Amino acid sequence: MATTRTASRLVITSGPKAGVEIELGTEPLTIGRSSESGLQILDDYTSTHHARLLLWNDEWVIQDLDSTNGTFLDGKRVTIPTQVPVNTPVKVGATSFELRR
Repeated sequence: MATTRTASRLVITSGPKAGVEIELGTEPLTIGRSSESGLQILDDYTSTHHARLLLWNDEWVIQDLDSTNGTFLDGKRVTIPTQVPVNTPVKVGATSFELRR
């Protein structure tokens, strides 16, 4: 699983912001269309407050925030906060990203 020791950045692998990297700290990263999101995704398939990436017992977890179109980890819809393995695709709307060292 991705921990603070094994993952230090989020890398967008597909979508309009492909290639963008975000350094991960210890604070939760909100994902959505809102201008207040740490990762703002502007597409028709992303909710205003879509998902949250957070540390839970030193492991990175993705949580869907009751989005309309869902959050997917390795192709499977996330329904509860779910641990994110390193180099595993997370999809929000038309954007995919991975946690990397």
